[in-house]
Amino acid sequence: MSQPMPQTAYCYHCGKHQPIEEMRQLVTKTGKRWRCLKSIEATKQDRKAREAFGRGVTELNKAEAQAKLRILKVTQL
Repeated sequence: MSQPMPQTAYCYHCGKHQPIEEMRQLVTKTGKRWRCLKSIEATKQDRKAREAFGRGVTELNKAEAQAKLRILKVTQL
């Protein structure tokens, strides 16, 4: 038998689905949102570390978007 898929939630900060065990639900102005522990811990660091974390998330998101775009272009040929 195959293993059941772990439950995931979308982290509004880093933009990725992650296991709920690695997430916390926070109350924001617009309601409850899920945020990963990694991004929560990153906010406790100094400004330089927070900016480095943000740049890393941005780079990952850009790379993922570019990969999706390449796949889309290939399927349209």
